[in-house]
Amino acid sequence: MTDPIADHKTMAQLLQQGLFHHRRGEVAMAMERYSEVLKKDPKNAEALYYVAVIACQEGQFKQGVDLVRKALALVPPEARMLNLLGQALDRLGQPLDAVKALDQAIALDPKLAAAHANRANIMVDAGLPDEALKSFDKALALAPNSPHELINRGGLLEMVGRLEDALKDYDHALKLEPNTAEVHANLGSVLKQLGQVEAAAGHDGDARFDAAIAAYDRALKLKPRLHEAYAARGEIKLMRGDWLAGFSDYDHRAEFANPTLTPLPDPRWHGEKRPGERIVLVAELGLSDIIQFCRFAPALVAQGHDVVLLVHKGMASLLSTLQGVTVVTDAAELESKRPLRWLPLMSVPTILGTTPETLPREVAYLAADPARVTAFAGKLGTATFKIGITWSPGEPDRTALTDRHIPLTAFAALAALPGVELIALQKGAPLGDIKGAAFREKIRSIDADPSADRDYFLDTAAAMMGLDLIVSCDSPIVHLAGALGRPVFTLVPVISDWRWMLSRDDSPWYPTLRVFRQATAQQWGPVFERIAAAARERMA
Repeated sequence: MTDPIADHKTMAQLLQQGLFHHRRGEVAMAMERYSEVLKKDPKNAEALYYVAVIACQEGQFKQGVDLVRKALALVPPEARMLNLLGQALDRLGQPLDAVKALDQAIALDPKLAAAHANRANIMVDAGLPDEALKSFDKALALAPNSPHELINRGGLLEMVGRLEDALKDYDHALKLEPNTAEVHANLGSVLKQLGQVEAAAGHDGDARFDAAIAAYDRALKLKPRLHEAYAARGEIKLMRGDWLAGFSDYDHRAEFANPTLTPLPDPRWHGEKRPGERIVLVAELGLSDIIQFCRFAPALVAQGHDVVLLVHKGMASLLSTLQGVTVVTDAAELESKRPLRWLPLMSVPTILGTTPETLPREVAYLAADPARVTAFAGKLGTATFKIGITWSPGEPDRTALTDRHIPLTAFAALAALPGVELIALQKGAPLGDIKGAAFREKIRSIDADPSADRDYFLDTAAAMMGLDLIVSCDSPIVHLAGALGRPVFTLVPVISDWRWMLSRDDSPWYPTLRVFRQATAQQWGPVFERIAAAARERMA
Protein backbone atom coordinates (compact mmCIF):
# COMPACT_ATOMS: atom_id res chain seq x y z
CA MET A 1 0.00 0.00 0.00
CA THR A 2 1.11 3.53 -0.66
CA ASP A 3 1.34 5.96 2.19
CA PRO A 4 -0.85 8.99 1.35
CA ILE A 5 1.02 11.13 3.87
CA ALA A 6 4.33 10.24 2.24
CA ASP A 7 2.85 10.87 -1.23
CA HIS A 8 1.62 14.26 -0.11
CA LYS A 9 5.01 15.06 1.36
CA THR A 10 6.72 13.98 -1.85
CA MET A 11 4.50 16.20 -4.00
CA ALA A 12 4.97 19.14 -1.65
CA GLN A 13 8.71 18.62 -1.86
CA LEU A 14 8.56 18.42 -5.65
CA LEU A 15 6.62 21.69 -5.75
CA GLN A 16 9.16 23.36 -3.48
CA GLN A 17 11.99 22.08 -5.65
CA GLY A 18 10.18 23.38 -8.73
CA LEU A 19 9.74 26.79 -7.13
CA PHE A 20 13.40 26.86 -6.14
CA HIS A 21 14.50 26.28 -9.74
CA HIS A 22 11.78 28.60 -11.08
CA ARG A 23 12.99 31.50 -8.94
CA ARG A 24 16.54 30.90 -10.11
CA GLY A 25 15.44 31.10 -13.74
CA GLU A 26 16.01 27.38 -14.30
CA VAL A 27 12.73 26.91 -16.12
CA ALA A 28 13.41 23.48 -17.64
CA MET A 29 14.26 21.98 -14.25
CA ALA A 30 11.22 23.65 -12.67
CA MET A 31 9.00 22.17 -15.37
CA GLU A 32 10.40 18.72 -14.65
CA ARG A 33 9.32 18.96 -11.03
CA TYR A 34 5.89 20.41 -11.81
CA SER A 35 5.34 17.72 -14.45
CA GLU A 36 6.21 15.01 -11.93
CA VAL A 37 3.52 16.37 -9.62
CA LEU A 38 0.94 16.48 -12.42
CA LYS A 39 1.83 12.95 -13.48
CA LYS A 40 1.01 11.74 -9.99
CA ASP A 41 -1.93 14.12 -9.53
CA PRO A 42 -3.34 15.73 -12.75
CA LYS A 43 -5.70 17.81 -10.61
CA ASN A 44 -3.02 19.44 -8.52
CA ALA A 45 -4.04 23.10 -8.69
CA GLU A 46 -0.69 24.36 -7.39
CA ALA A 47 1.27 22.64 -10.13
CA LEU A 48 -1.23 23.73 -12.80
CA TYR A 49 -0.86 27.32 -11.63
CA TYR A 50 2.95 27.26 -11.73
CA VAL A 51 2.96 25.69 -15.20
CA ALA A 52 0.53 28.43 -16.26
CA VAL A 53 3.00 31.02 -14.94
CA ILE A 54 5.78 29.50 -17.05
CA ALA A 55 3.51 29.39 -20.12
CA CYS A 56 2.78 33.11 -19.74
CA GLN A 57 6.43 33.94 -19.15
CA GLU A 58 7.22 32.20 -22.44
CA GLY A 59 4.46 34.06 -24.31
CA GLN A 60 2.08 31.10 -24.49
CA PHE A 61 -0.86 33.08 -23.12
CA LYS A 62 -3.62 30.87 -24.52
CA GLN A 63 -2.08 27.87 -22.82
CA GLY A 64 -1.63 29.91 -19.66
CA VAL A 65 -5.33 30.86 -19.63
CA ASP A 66 -6.39 27.23 -20.11
CA LEU A 67 -4.12 26.00 -17.32
CA VAL A 68 -5.05 28.63 -14.76
CA ARG A 69 -8.74 28.12 -15.47
CA LYS A 70 -8.26 24.41 -14.79
CA ALA A 71 -6.61 25.30 -11.50
CA LEU A 72 -9.43 27.69 -10.57
CA ALA A 73 -11.99 24.95 -11.24
CA LEU A 74 -10.32 22.71 -8.67
CA VAL A 75 -9.99 25.05 -5.68
CA PRO A 76 -11.76 28.07 -4.21
CA PRO A 77 -10.81 31.22 -6.16
CA GLU A 78 -7.40 32.61 -5.29
CA ALA A 79 -6.29 36.18 -5.92
CA ARG A 80 -2.92 35.20 -7.38
CA MET A 81 -4.58 32.86 -9.91
CA LEU A 82 -7.12 35.47 -10.96
CA ASN A 83 -4.30 38.02 -11.26
CA LEU A 84 -2.42 35.70 -13.64
CA LEU A 85 -5.62 35.08 -15.58
CA GLY A 86 -6.16 38.82 -15.96
CA GLN A 87 -2.62 39.36 -17.22
CA ALA A 88 -2.92 36.56 -19.78
CA LEU A 89 -6.35 37.66 -21.02
CA ASP A 90 -5.03 41.17 -21.52
CA ARG A 91 -2.16 39.86 -23.62
CA LEU A 92 -4.69 37.90 -25.69
CA GLY A 93 -6.55 41.14 -26.49
CA GLN A 94 -9.46 40.58 -24.10
CA PRO A 95 -9.22 43.63 -21.81
CA LEU A 96 -12.79 43.52 -20.50
CA ASP A 97 -12.45 39.92 -19.32
CA ALA A 98 -8.99 40.77 -17.99
CA VAL A 99 -10.31 43.63 -15.84
CA LYS A 100 -13.11 41.39 -14.57
CA ALA A 101 -10.55 38.80 -13.43
CA LEU A 102 -8.35 41.45 -11.83
CA ASP A 103 -11.28 43.03 -10.02
CA GLN A 104 -12.13 39.57 -8.63
CA ALA A 105 -8.52 39.18 -7.51
CA ILE A 106 -8.61 42.57 -5.77
CA ALA A 107 -11.91 41.73 -4.09
CA LEU A 108 -10.33 38.57 -2.66
CA ASP A 109 -7.07 40.30 -1.69
CA PRO A 110 -7.18 44.11 -1.71
CA LYS A 111 -3.49 44.14 -0.74
CA LEU A 112 -2.31 42.32 -3.87
CA ALA A 113 -0.23 45.14 -5.38
CA ALA A 114 0.39 43.25 -8.62
CA ALA A 115 -3.33 43.07 -9.41
CA HIS A 116 -3.74 46.83 -8.94
CA ALA A 117 -0.70 47.42 -11.16
CA ASN A 118 -1.94 45.10 -13.90
CA ARG A 119 -5.33 46.79 -13.80
CA ALA A 120 -3.60 50.17 -14.13
CA ASN A 121 -1.75 49.09 -17.25
CA ILE A 122 -4.99 47.96 -18.90
CA MET A 123 -6.59 51.30 -18.05
CA VAL A 124 -3.67 53.10 -19.71
CA ASP A 125 -4.15 51.08 -22.89
CA ALA A 126 -7.88 51.78 -22.75
CA GLY A 127 -7.27 55.55 -22.68
CA LEU A 128 -8.57 55.98 -19.13
CA PRO A 129 -5.70 57.80 -17.41
CA ASP A 130 -7.66 58.80 -14.29
CA GLU A 131 -8.66 55.21 -13.60
CA ALA A 132 -5.12 54.06 -14.34
CA LEU A 133 -3.65 56.54 -11.86
CA LYS A 134 -6.01 55.37 -9.12
CA SER A 135 -4.83 51.79 -9.63
CA PHE A 136 -1.16 52.77 -9.83
CA ASP A 137 -1.54 54.78 -6.62
CA LYS A 138 -3.04 51.76 -4.84
CA ALA A 139 -0.29 49.47 -6.15
CA LEU A 140 2.46 51.80 -5.01
CA ALA A 141 0.83 52.44 -1.64
CA LEU A 142 1.13 48.68 -1.10
CA ALA A 143 4.57 48.29 -2.68
CA PRO A 144 6.21 51.75 -2.66
CA ASN A 145 9.61 50.44 -3.76
CA SER A 146 8.51 48.70 -6.95
CA PRO A 147 10.73 50.16 -9.71
CA HIS A 148 8.56 48.75 -12.48
CA GLU A 149 5.40 50.41 -11.24
CA LEU A 150 7.19 53.65 -10.46
CA ILE A 151 8.41 53.73 -14.04
CA ASN A 152 4.96 52.93 -15.44
CA ARG A 153 3.22 55.51 -13.28
CA GLY A 154 5.91 58.03 -14.18
CA GLY A 155 5.20 57.41 -17.85
CA LEU A 156 1.50 57.99 -17.33
CA LEU A 157 2.08 61.13 -15.29
CA GLU A 158 4.34 62.39 -18.05
CA MET A 159 1.65 61.63 -20.63
CA VAL A 160 -1.02 63.64 -18.77
CA GLY A 161 1.33 66.58 -18.19
CA ARG A 162 2.09 66.11 -14.49
CA LEU A 163 5.78 66.46 -15.17
CA GLU A 164 7.04 67.25 -11.67
CA ASP A 165 5.24 64.19 -10.32
CA ALA A 166 6.67 62.04 -13.11
CA LEU A 167 10.12 63.38 -12.24
CA LYS A 168 9.68 62.21 -8.63
CA ASP A 169 8.71 58.70 -9.75
CA TYR A 170 11.68 58.40 -12.09
CA ASP A 171 14.06 59.72 -9.43
CA HIS A 172 12.68 57.17 -6.95
CA ALA A 173 13.01 54.35 -9.49
CA LEU A 174 16.62 55.32 -10.21
CA LYS A 175 17.50 55.20 -6.53
CA LEU A 176 16.27 51.61 -6.55
CA GLU A 177 17.75 50.65 -9.93
CA PRO A 178 20.42 53.20 -10.88
CA ASN A 179 21.79 51.15 -13.78
CA THR A 180 18.69 50.98 -15.96
CA ALA A 181 19.41 53.00 -19.10
CA GLU A 182 15.78 53.37 -20.14
CA VAL A 183 14.84 55.07 -16.87
CA HIS A 184 17.63 57.62 -17.32
CA ALA A 185 16.22 58.23 -20.80
CA ASN A 186 12.71 58.66 -19.34
CA LEU A 187 14.14 61.15 -16.88
CA GLY A 188 15.73 63.02 -19.77
CA SER A 189 12.36 63.21 -21.53
CA VAL A 190 10.63 64.78 -18.52
CA LEU A 191 13.48 67.23 -17.92
CA LYS A 192 13.39 68.25 -21.58
CA GLN A 193 9.67 69.01 -21.33
CA LEU A 194 10.13 70.90 -18.08
CA GLY A 195 12.74 73.01 -19.85
CA GLN A 196 10.20 73.80 -22.55
CA VAL A 197 7.60 74.72 -19.94
CA GLU A 198 10.05 77.13 -18.33
CA ALA A 199 11.03 78.60 -21.70
CA ALA A 200 7.36 79.10 -22.63
CA ALA A 201 6.81 80.92 -19.33
CA GLY A 202 9.61 83.37 -20.17
CA HIS A 203 12.51 81.65 -18.43
CA ASP A 204 15.50 80.16 -20.25
CA GLY A 205 15.04 76.55 -19.10
CA ASP A 206 18.78 75.99 -19.50
CA ALA A 207 19.27 74.14 -16.21
CA ARG A 208 16.53 71.68 -17.13
CA PHE A 209 17.94 71.16 -20.63
CA ASP A 210 21.45 70.63 -19.25
CA ALA A 211 20.08 68.07 -16.78
CA ALA A 212 18.15 66.34 -19.56
CA ILE A 213 21.26 66.01 -21.71
CA ALA A 214 23.16 64.66 -18.70
CA ALA A 215 20.40 62.07 -18.16
CA TYR A 216 20.61 60.97 -21.80
CA ASP A 217 24.40 60.81 -21.49
CA ARG A 218 24.05 58.45 -18.51
CA ALA A 219 21.55 56.32 -20.41
CA LEU A 220 23.94 56.00 -23.36
CA LYS A 221 26.89 55.18 -21.13
CA LEU A 222 24.87 52.27 -19.74
CA LYS A 223 23.43 51.25 -23.12
CA PRO A 224 25.39 52.69 -26.06
CA ARG A 225 22.91 51.34 -28.61
CA LEU A 226 19.87 53.03 -27.10
CA HIS A 227 19.26 54.97 -30.30
CA GLU A 228 16.05 56.62 -29.08
CA ALA A 229 18.12 58.39 -26.41
CA TYR A 230 20.49 59.74 -29.07
CA ALA A 231 17.58 61.10 -31.13
CA ALA A 232 15.89 62.65 -28.09
CA ARG A 233 19.16 64.27 -27.00
CA GLY A 234 19.52 65.55 -30.54
CA GLU A 235 16.13 67.24 -30.36
CA ILE A 236 17.29 69.29 -27.37
CA LYS A 237 20.41 70.37 -29.22
CA LEU A 238 18.36 71.28 -32.29
CA MET A 239 15.94 73.36 -30.19
CA ARG A 240 18.90 75.20 -28.68
CA GLY A 241 20.44 75.95 -32.08
CA ASP A 242 23.32 73.45 -31.92
CA TRP A 243 22.39 71.87 -35.23
CA LEU A 244 25.74 70.24 -36.02
CA ALA A 245 25.60 68.04 -32.92
CA GLY A 246 21.80 67.89 -32.96
CA PHE A 247 21.39 66.49 -36.46
CA SER A 248 24.22 64.02 -35.81
CA ASP A 249 22.34 62.65 -32.79
CA TYR A 250 19.01 62.78 -34.61
CA ASP A 251 20.40 60.53 -37.35
CA HIS A 252 20.17 57.62 -34.94
CA ARG A 253 16.47 57.37 -35.79
CA ALA A 254 17.56 55.12 -38.68
CA GLU A 255 18.48 52.51 -36.05
CA PHE A 256 15.12 52.50 -34.26
CA ALA A 257 13.39 49.15 -33.76
CA ASN A 258 10.67 50.56 -36.04
CA PRO A 259 12.68 52.50 -38.66
CA THR A 260 11.25 55.63 -40.21
CA LEU A 261 11.94 54.35 -43.74
CA THR A 262 12.82 51.29 -45.79
CA PRO A 263 16.53 51.40 -46.68
CA LEU A 264 17.65 50.78 -50.24
CA PRO A 265 20.02 47.89 -50.99
CA ASP A 266 22.58 50.29 -52.47
CA PRO A 267 25.45 51.89 -50.51
CA ARG A 268 24.57 54.79 -48.26
CA TRP A 269 25.89 58.19 -49.31
CA HIS A 270 28.25 60.03 -46.96
CA GLY A 271 28.62 63.30 -48.84
CA GLU A 272 31.45 62.40 -51.21
CA LYS A 273 31.44 63.41 -54.88
CA ARG A 274 30.25 60.47 -56.99
CA PRO A 275 30.70 61.25 -60.70
CA GLY A 276 28.31 59.12 -62.72
CA GLU A 277 26.26 58.12 -59.68
CA ARG A 278 22.90 59.45 -58.63
CA ILE A 279 22.05 60.45 -55.10
CA VAL A 280 18.63 59.15 -54.01
CA LEU A 281 17.03 60.95 -51.08
CA VAL A 282 14.47 58.67 -49.42
CA ALA A 283 11.52 60.48 -47.83
CA GLU A 284 10.59 59.47 -44.29
CA LEU A 285 8.28 60.24 -41.39
CA GLY A 286 5.36 62.61 -42.05
CA LEU A 287 4.17 65.03 -44.69
CA SER A 288 5.50 68.02 -42.75
CA ASP A 289 8.98 66.50 -42.70
CA ILE A 290 8.93 65.88 -46.44
CA ILE A 291 7.88 69.44 -47.24
CA GLN A 292 10.36 70.91 -44.76
CA PHE A 293 13.39 68.92 -45.86
CA CYS A 294 12.82 68.63 -49.61
CA ARG A 295 14.50 72.09 -49.88
CA PHE A 296 17.84 70.29 -49.56
CA ALA A 297 17.40 68.41 -52.85
CA PRO A 298 17.89 71.54 -55.03
CA ALA A 299 20.78 72.57 -52.76
CA LEU A 300 22.54 69.31 -53.66
CA VAL A 301 21.74 69.85 -57.34
CA ALA A 302 23.41 73.25 -57.08
CA GLN A 303 26.55 71.45 -55.84
CA GLY A 304 26.60 69.38 -59.02
CA HIS A 305 24.93 66.20 -57.82
CA ASP A 306 22.35 64.24 -59.84
CA VAL A 307 19.52 64.04 -57.29
CA VAL A 308 16.49 61.77 -57.18
CA LEU A 309 13.79 62.11 -54.53
CA LEU A 310 11.89 58.94 -53.59
CA VAL A 311 8.49 59.77 -52.07
CA HIS A 312 5.09 58.15 -51.80
CA LYS A 313 2.81 58.72 -54.73
CA GLY A 314 0.57 61.39 -53.23
CA MET A 315 3.45 63.85 -52.83
CA ALA A 316 4.99 63.46 -56.28
CA SER A 317 3.10 66.16 -58.17
CA LEU A 318 3.75 68.86 -55.57
CA LEU A 319 7.44 68.01 -55.26
CA SER A 320 7.93 67.86 -59.02
CA THR A 321 8.27 71.66 -58.89
CA LEU A 322 11.64 71.32 -57.09
CA GLN A 323 14.26 72.75 -59.39
CA GLY A 324 16.52 70.18 -61.08
CA VAL A 325 15.26 67.21 -59.02
CA THR A 326 13.90 63.94 -60.40
CA VAL A 327 10.96 62.61 -58.36
CA VAL A 328 10.05 58.90 -58.27
CA THR A 329 7.38 57.12 -56.26
CA ASP A 330 8.48 53.48 -56.36
CA ALA A 331 11.85 51.94 -55.60
CA ALA A 332 11.39 49.81 -58.73
CA GLU A 333 11.78 53.00 -60.81
CA LEU A 334 15.36 53.23 -59.58
CA GLU A 335 16.50 50.21 -61.60
CA SER A 336 17.18 52.39 -64.64
CA LYS A 337 18.94 55.01 -62.49
CA ARG A 338 21.72 52.90 -61.02
CA PRO A 339 24.52 53.19 -60.03
CA LEU A 340 23.31 55.20 -57.07
CA ARG A 341 23.84 55.93 -53.41
CA TRP A 342 21.07 56.82 -51.04
CA LEU A 343 20.42 58.87 -47.92
CA PRO A 344 17.37 59.54 -45.70
CA LEU A 345 15.99 62.93 -46.68
CA MET A 346 16.22 64.25 -43.13
CA SER A 347 19.91 63.28 -42.92
CA VAL A 348 21.00 65.75 -45.59
CA PRO A 349 21.64 68.53 -43.00
CA THR A 350 24.17 66.26 -41.32
CA ILE A 351 26.02 65.75 -44.61
CA LEU A 352 25.96 69.47 -45.40
CA GLY A 353 26.90 70.57 -41.89
CA THR A 354 23.80 72.76 -41.83
CA THR A 355 23.42 75.41 -39.13
CA PRO A 356 20.67 78.01 -38.63
CA GLU A 357 22.95 80.46 -40.42
CA THR A 358 23.68 78.24 -43.46
CA LEU A 359 20.21 76.78 -43.97
CA PRO A 360 19.04 77.21 -47.60
CA ARG A 361 16.54 80.09 -47.49
CA GLU A 362 15.21 80.17 -51.05
CA VAL A 363 11.58 81.31 -51.01
CA ALA A 364 9.64 79.83 -52.55
CA TYR A 365 11.21 76.44 -53.24
CA LEU A 366 7.86 74.87 -54.17
CA ALA A 367 5.35 76.31 -56.62
CA ALA A 368 1.60 76.04 -57.11
CA ASP A 369 0.12 74.99 -60.45
CA PRO A 370 -0.70 78.23 -62.40
CA ALA A 371 -3.97 76.92 -63.84
CA ARG A 372 -5.22 75.91 -60.41
CA VAL A 373 -4.10 79.25 -58.97
CA THR A 374 -6.23 81.06 -61.56
CA ALA A 375 -9.22 78.81 -60.87
CA PHE A 376 -9.08 79.35 -57.11
CA ALA A 377 -8.55 83.09 -57.51
CA GLY A 378 -11.90 83.21 -59.28
CA LYS A 379 -13.57 81.20 -56.52
CA LEU A 380 -12.11 83.20 -53.66
CA GLY A 381 -12.56 86.71 -55.06
CA THR A 382 -10.97 89.86 -53.68
CA ALA A 383 -13.74 91.46 -51.63
CA THR A 384 -12.46 90.46 -48.19
CA PHE A 385 -9.24 89.89 -46.25
CA LYS A 386 -9.00 86.11 -46.52
CA ILE A 387 -7.33 84.08 -43.78
CA GLY A 388 -6.82 80.37 -44.34
CA ILE A 389 -7.19 78.38 -41.13
CA THR A 390 -6.36 74.88 -39.91
CA TRP A 391 -7.08 73.80 -36.35
CA SER A 392 -6.34 70.08 -36.25
CA PRO A 393 -3.01 68.53 -37.28
CA GLY A 394 -2.28 65.31 -39.13
CA GLU A 395 -3.42 63.62 -42.28
CA PRO A 396 -7.08 63.70 -43.30
CA ASP A 397 -7.88 60.29 -41.78
CA ARG A 398 -6.35 61.07 -38.37
CA THR A 399 -8.80 62.48 -35.88
CA ALA A 400 -7.06 61.84 -32.53
CA LEU A 401 -6.45 65.03 -30.61
CA THR A 402 -2.96 66.09 -29.56
CA ASP A 403 -1.51 69.15 -27.82
CA ARG A 404 -1.22 70.71 -31.28
CA HIS A 405 -4.99 70.57 -31.78
CA ILE A 406 -6.74 73.92 -31.28
CA PRO A 407 -10.49 74.15 -30.63
CA LEU A 408 -12.10 75.87 -33.59
CA THR A 409 -13.90 78.14 -31.10
CA ALA A 410 -10.54 79.73 -30.29
CA PHE A 411 -10.51 81.29 -33.80
CA ALA A 412 -13.39 83.58 -32.78
CA ALA A 413 -10.94 86.43 -32.24
CA LEU A 414 -10.01 86.28 -35.93
CA ALA A 415 -13.60 85.92 -37.06
CA ALA A 416 -14.46 89.09 -35.12
CA LEU A 417 -12.09 91.23 -37.19
CA PRO A 418 -14.08 93.46 -39.58
CA GLY A 419 -13.72 92.59 -43.23
CA VAL A 420 -12.23 89.15 -42.56
CA GLU A 421 -13.34 85.89 -44.14
CA LEU A 422 -11.97 82.60 -42.81
CA ILE A 423 -11.15 79.96 -45.42
CA ALA A 424 -11.07 76.41 -44.01
CA LEU A 425 -7.99 74.58 -45.27
CA GLN A 426 -8.78 71.77 -42.84
CA LYS A 427 -9.31 68.23 -44.11
CA GLY A 428 -11.19 65.24 -42.81
CA ALA A 429 -13.42 64.78 -39.78
CA PRO A 430 -12.50 68.06 -38.02
CA LEU A 431 -14.41 69.94 -40.74
CA GLY A 432 -17.52 68.87 -38.86
CA ASP A 433 -16.55 71.33 -36.11
CA ILE A 434 -17.71 74.21 -38.32
CA LYS A 435 -21.36 73.32 -37.77
CA GLY A 436 -21.01 73.99 -34.05
CA ALA A 437 -19.07 77.25 -34.34
CA ALA A 438 -20.95 80.43 -33.39
CA PHE A 439 -19.13 82.25 -36.20
CA ARG A 440 -19.72 79.56 -38.83
CA GLU A 441 -21.12 82.13 -41.27
CA LYS A 442 -17.65 83.72 -41.37
CA ILE A 443 -16.04 80.41 -42.48
CA ARG A 444 -15.97 79.26 -46.06
CA SER A 445 -15.01 75.69 -46.92
CA ILE A 446 -13.40 75.19 -50.29
CA ASP A 447 -13.32 72.03 -52.34
CA ALA A 448 -9.53 71.63 -52.17
CA ASP A 449 -7.88 68.21 -52.48
CA PRO A 450 -11.16 66.41 -51.75
CA SER A 451 -9.83 62.89 -52.30
CA ALA A 452 -7.39 61.44 -49.77
CA ASP A 453 -5.94 59.01 -52.32
CA ARG A 454 -5.15 61.64 -54.97
CA ASP A 455 -2.28 64.10 -55.26
CA TYR A 456 -1.70 65.85 -51.96
CA PHE A 457 -1.87 69.63 -51.53
CA LEU A 458 -2.13 70.72 -55.21
CA ASP A 459 -5.45 72.51 -54.69
CA THR A 460 -4.45 73.72 -51.24
CA ALA A 461 -1.24 75.23 -52.62
CA ALA A 462 -3.21 76.99 -55.35
CA ALA A 463 -5.77 78.31 -52.87
CA MET A 464 -3.00 79.62 -50.62
CA MET A 465 -1.77 81.86 -53.42
CA GLY A 466 -5.08 83.74 -53.22
CA LEU A 467 -5.09 84.13 -49.43
CA ASP A 468 -3.84 87.15 -47.52
CA LEU A 469 -2.70 85.13 -44.51
CA ILE A 470 -2.63 81.55 -43.25
CA VAL A 471 -3.13 80.83 -39.53
CA SER A 472 -2.65 77.23 -38.51
CA CYS A 473 -1.79 74.81 -35.76
CA ASP A 474 1.51 72.97 -36.22
CA SER A 475 0.62 70.90 -39.27
CA PRO A 476 1.70 70.21 -42.87
CA ILE A 477 -0.28 73.30 -43.88
CA VAL A 478 2.28 75.49 -42.08
CA HIS A 479 5.17 73.91 -43.95
CA LEU A 480 3.37 74.12 -47.28
CA ALA A 481 2.68 77.83 -46.77
CA GLY A 482 6.31 78.43 -45.78
CA ALA A 483 7.62 76.47 -48.76
CA LEU A 484 5.41 78.55 -51.06
CA GLY A 485 6.60 81.79 -49.47
CA ARG A 486 3.12 82.70 -48.22
CA PRO A 487 2.60 84.73 -45.01
CA VAL A 488 1.77 82.24 -42.27
CA PHE A 489 1.26 82.32 -38.51
CA THR A 490 1.65 79.06 -36.64
CA LEU A 491 0.48 78.40 -33.11
CA VAL A 492 2.58 76.00 -31.08
CA PRO A 493 1.82 74.45 -27.68
CA VAL A 494 4.00 74.74 -24.58
CA ILE A 495 5.64 71.39 -25.41
CA SER A 496 6.39 72.11 -29.05
CA ASP A 497 8.32 70.32 -31.74
CA TRP A 498 12.09 70.78 -31.93
CA ARG A 499 11.89 72.51 -35.30
CA TRP A 500 10.35 75.65 -33.81
CA MET A 501 13.34 76.02 -31.48
CA LEU A 502 12.91 78.07 -28.28
CA SER A 503 11.54 81.48 -27.30
CA ARG A 504 11.68 83.01 -30.77
CA ASP A 505 8.82 84.25 -32.92
CA ASP A 506 10.56 83.67 -36.24
CA SER A 507 11.98 80.54 -37.86
CA PRO A 508 15.14 80.02 -39.88
CA TRP A 509 13.21 77.45 -41.88
CA TYR A 510 10.65 79.88 -43.30
CA PRO A 511 11.27 83.64 -43.60
CA THR A 512 7.56 84.34 -44.14
CA LEU A 513 6.48 82.55 -40.96
CA ARG A 514 5.76 83.90 -37.48
CA VAL A 515 5.58 81.62 -34.44
CA PHE A 516 3.02 82.33 -31.73
CA ARG A 517 3.78 80.35 -28.60
CA GLN A 518 1.42 79.15 -25.91
CA ALA A 519 2.59 80.24 -22.46
CA THR A 520 0.30 77.93 -20.47
CA ALA A 521 -0.94 74.51 -21.51
CA GLN A 522 -4.43 74.46 -23.03
CA GLN A 523 -4.68 78.25 -22.93
CA TRP A 524 -5.10 79.47 -26.51
CA GLY A 525 -7.04 82.67 -25.77
CA PRO A 526 -4.00 84.91 -25.08
CA VAL A 527 -2.28 83.51 -28.18
CA PHE A 528 -5.21 84.47 -30.38
CA GLU A 529 -5.31 87.95 -28.90
CA ARG A 530 -1.76 88.44 -30.17
CA ILE A 531 -2.59 86.86 -33.52
CA ALA A 532 -5.65 89.06 -34.00
CA ALA A 533 -3.54 92.14 -33.28
CA ALA A 534 -0.89 91.00 -35.77
CA ALA A 535 -3.52 90.26 -38.41
CA ARG A 536 -5.04 93.70 -37.86
CA GLU A 537 -1.63 95.24 -38.56
CA ARG A 538 -1.41 93.34 -41.85
CA MET A 539 -4.84 94.60 -42.84
CA ALA A 540 -3.96 98.23 -42.19
